[in-house]
Amino acid sequence: MRTCAKLSVPVLAIVLAALLYQWARPLLAADVDAPARGIAGIVKAEGGRPLAGVWVTAVNSTTASHPRKTAVTDENGRYVIRDLPGPNPYQVRARVYGYADRWIKNVSAGTVVNIEYLAQDRLGTKETAAQYPAQYWLSLVDVPSESKVKAAGFQDRRHWMGQFNMVCQLCHQLGTAATRRPKTRDEWDAVLKLAGNMDGFANLLNRDLLLDTLAAWSEKIKGGATPPEAPPRPAGKAAEYVLSEWEVGTAFSYQHDLAAAYVWDPAIGAAPPKGATGKWVYTGDIGWGTIYGVNIESGQVKVWEIPFVPAQRWAFQSWSVYPWKSNPHTLEVDKDGRLVILADISDEDGAGAFPVGNRDIVIFDPRTEGWIPIVTKCDTHTLRIDQQGRYWLSGNIDLLCMYDPKTKTERQWDLPVAFKSIGGFLYGIDVAPDGTVWFSQPFGNSIGRYDPATDTIKQWEVPAPGYGPRRLRTDSKGNVWLPLVSGHVGVFEPKTERFRFWATPGPKRQSPPGSTAYHYNLFVDRTGNAGKRDTVYISGTDSDSIVAFDPEREAFVTYRVPTSGFFIRELEAFDGAIWTVYSNDPAKHVEKDPDQEVPVPRLVRLEMSR
Repeated sequence: MRTCAKLSVPVLAIVLAALLYQWARPLLAADVDAPARGIAGIVKAEGGRPLAGVWVTAVNSTTASHPRKTAVTDENGRYVIRDLPGPNPYQVRARVYGYADRWIKNVSAGTVVNIEYLAQDRLGTKETAAQYPAQYWLSLVDVPSESKVKAAGFQDRRHWMGQFNMVCQLCHQLGTAATRRPKTRDEWDAVLKLAGNMDGFANLLNRDLLLDTLAAWSEKIKGGATPPEAPPRPAGKAAEYVLSEWEVGTAFSYQHDLAAAYVWDPAIGAAPPKGATGKWVYTGDIGWGTIYGVNIESGQVKVWEIPFVPAQRWAFQSWSVYPWKSNPHTLEVDKDGRLVILADISDEDGAGAFPVGNRDIVIFDPRTEGWIPIVTKCDTHTLRIDQQGRYWLSGNIDLLCMYDPKTKTERQWDLPVAFKSIGGFLYGIDVAPDGTVWFSQPFGNSIGRYDPATDTIKQWEVPAPGYGPRRLRTDSKGNVWLPLVSGHVGVFEPKTERFRFWATPGPKRQSPPGSTAYHYNLFVDRTGNAGKRDTVYISGTDSDSIVAFDPEREAFVTYRVPTSGFFIRELEAFDGAIWTVYSNDPAKHVEKDPDQEVPVPRLVRLEMSR
């Protein structure tokens, strides 16, 4: 039998008040428990108030790949990082806009790590602006007048600025600390001559016009100008994620692409290497002709050199340190877990091939570490695999190709150059669920479709406000999604032949008003492996972010990473997350940690709350 004592009204009031206080007060350190294989804590601002939107990163230096994990503090300043990679100890960094970084060394798993910023940690206006992603500084660029761009041979300012974004951020961000350092017109001219591709693209943009634009941007910054808009701290859905990273390659690596899973069924991951187990993700170092594999469970890294190197090597006229052995570009996982790679492996170039060399196909089976070379007549660039196992290839010379590994036959289609381009080539390519093949010509500002059922090709110009489609993808319904250098995500609906566009989040350029966002690539999660089915994940190539777009709600979520220079290209879904790799050319454009002599590219896993 239970008995209850009656409380007097005054006592009841005191109890209720205590409960309300307990419910309403901020969490205290005693309320935070660290997981056995993790850390947790509360981050506070000066005065003891909880600080939301802080990136807390745990870095392991005892494992060769130096794996790290990042979580974001909630509205109570609380964070939890579970399943820390590798053995103790860890370094913990807290980063938030407006404050200096805080580092705590020699942290062990199972520890509560509370961080409190002091008044002296608060940054001034210029120091805070220095933390902003590159695109915020790029918003200070003034686009040349309509008369000037037309006199230079361009259709209009949209056309010139689209080409500017496409070629001036082809290899790394423009607006980072290194690239925004004020320079005179002559200094800018010397910088552009450091790499053959920059020098050539400068001429395509009208060198005088480009130099005037860059010099005027430098004068603004030299005069004390800072970005008129500030990036928001992560909050709500944008703060509900875990970021895992592994160093892959060297300080001289140029990790262009990655391969994680078979796109038609992401439950089929890439096979582990010979004698190994676990889940592995692979990257291609285009500058050195090597393939890297990362065990995402242990952090182990393996590397293989592609064994086929042509006698006549060709380069992208980039950093002179690269030996440019085989130029591995796209990597895809087939349904057997093998890697299908585009690489330059032969001097037997087709008659219409790129003037110096081209890429062919290499199949790498990690389980046997065996290589199968396939020499084609195509000048290959991007690869996608259809549901029949055929390889569809885009080429540098407006050439669409298909290779069937079952019959060992290939076919090429010469594409009509329907739209004016200053350096056109076929780049993006994807196969829709109905078997139609879609491609993009970024410099020609167009997309096209090859229909195998009718053996016909049709093309469409991308209308304003969109511009410059690069690596496109299709959704489960057959709609075609476009990453655009104009700062938009677009969709083309084949049934209605209608384009629609949405401006992605970010700062706006002042003169004339417009977006500064640049999107190299996107991925459509057709199966819902990483979250909601058909969510579009967009490379925030100049904004240190991955941007998710929900087509049903027409809503964006920006998942910002706490590293400057997060320049990314390919995205994939695997193991309940979105994967990418730092793709800077060169890697020195990535921010380094204080104890690093030079930065190294990293493989990235973004796991979002569902």
